[in-house]
Amino acid sequence: MLRKFFPNVYEGWIVVGSAGCIVMALGAIFFYGFGTIYNEVRTEFGWDNADTALAFSLRNEVGGMGAVLVGIAIDRIGARIVLFVGILMTASGVFIMSYMSEIWHFYAIMVFIALGSSAAAGQVGLTAIATWFRDRRTFAMSIMTLGGGIGGLFVVIIAWIVELAGWRDALRVLALFMFILGFSLAGNVRIRPQGHHQPLDGKKDDDSQLSEQNIPEPIDIGVSVKDALKSRAFIFLSIALMGSSFGFVAIVVHQIPYFETQLGMSKSTAGSTIAMFTTFSIIGRFGFGWMADKTSKQFMLMIAILLLASGLIILGLSTNFWIALIGIAVAAPGFGGTIPLAPSMTADYFGTKYFGTINGLLRFVSTTGSATGPWVVGKLVDINGDYVIGWFVSAAVVLVLGIPSILMLRQPTVLPSSQLINTS
Repeated sequence: MLRKFFPNVYEGWIVVGSAGCIVMALGAIFFYGFGTIYNEVRTEFGWDNADTALAFSLRNEVGGMGAVLVGIAIDRIGARIVLFVGILMTASGVFIMSYMSEIWHFYAIMVFIALGSSAAAGQVGLTAIATWFRDRRTFAMSIMTLGGGIGGLFVVIIAWIVELAGWRDALRVLALFMFILGFSLAGNVRIRPQGHHQPLDGKKDDDSQLSEQNIPEPIDIGVSVKDALKSRAFIFLSIALMGSSFGFVAIVVHQIPYFETQLGMSKSTAGSTIAMFTTFSIIGRFGFGWMADKTSKQFMLMIAILLLASGLIILGLSTNFWIALIGIAVAAPGFGGTIPLAPSMTADYFGTKYFGTINGLLRFVSTTGSATGPWVVGKLVDINGDYVIGWFVSAAVVLVLGIPSILMLRQPTVLPSSQLINTS
């Protein structure tokens, strides 16, 4: 356990760093890296775009369903056990995929990995982090989610491995990497124990006394799952996130095929655009996370949604490589901003006692967008022969579902006044 080697470091930051590294590996391999094998498996097996993209849609929808079970498991047995099981399932699934030969293999293995990744991904880390931080919660979550963005920078290396060794051997290498890194760090991720000797947020000044003046620790506070599901905040936040998921997952799945097939780029060049996307998403995660603790989270979420939609519109209008890069540079920070904002607003609205379950349910609803986005864009490519209509449709979904829902958000008032945090 790293906390034994760094006793003077606030353990919450150790949780942030360890969870962030695991998310980095998962993002590099499963979220971004699988795009590098998209054209390879489609060409080798003769599948069309819609059939291939369906596997990625299944990944997101099953991941959303799994998030509910993962959330319940976290609240009942703790983050650490769930995380170990998730890492084992994810690494095993990636390895097994290297032996697939039929499209139903592709679908079945993608479902298995999606279930594992739900337990190994940011949901576990975010749930744990929510109990270690209050005033710096969004910033801490944004630091953890940087791991997912940094993982995208490794797509260039993954694309190079695919070109050098083939997609099957590349998957075997990635599975081994996920197993070693994940099991090395998972033991550091845990829920804050009651009565922990370090003050909340790691504060060492007079402000830390606030945590000791009869203010319950975060894990004691929370809206019930039933009340959360009936609340206006849950309904409209899930709709807004459904729209954003439709758009940004469509980009993630189709970005490399788009640059390869429509703009004529090589695989390595197309892969490098993922690195650019993730670099700008890192800026969004960090920037929005820092600003959100100082201003309205609701307003910051609206800005993030507008950036994502604007980037998709630019992609639809692009006629060459450089204009498309501008679209990526605009959309990526918007996508990045939603990553820490959504769970932080969830904790602010509903507390942390049942955060795992509520966040899992929120993700389940929102993944309706991430499941349909890639398939719809893939189908439109099959019909029209290019991505133009697909990008415009994605932008429309992001705007129509996102902006009105954010404007309708209102924070529940059932939490104790000491726990209410300004989000509007």
